[in-house]
Amino acid sequence: MNFAERDEGDFRIYTGAIEAGRSDGYRAAVVVYRVRGVDGAPVETYRDDNVCGGYSWPTPDAALSFALRKAVAVIRAVPPRPAVELPEEARAALASGGSVGRRRPPPPHGSHSREGHVASI
Repeated sequence: MNFAERDEGDFRIYTGAIEAGRSDGYRAAVVVYRVRGVDGAPVETYRDDNVCGGYSWPTPDAALSFALRKAVAVIRAVPPRPAVELPEEARAALASGGSVGRRRPPPPHGSHSREGHVASI
């Protein structure tokens, strides 16, 4: 048996090339988990222990390659995560080119009055 894993966006792909029982060659297997962007991650998204109906590939690399292509096709068919609604402050900052949560830089040294207030410029 030969195994490989790979991250693809929010998903982790596990592929396998399993020695075929009745004939020479290797069967492909694949499992896809969503590891980011969902509650309770990892969540199994797709599994096929007999990719392509049990076709036997001549080499383990050929079986792994086909399983990976199948997994990527499945991932591309999964609808994207819904967009998160931005708070009003963030939308205003985006429209104006500003930022949210940043403060003005402190005044230069010596610009404070004796009472601890910032002097007007």
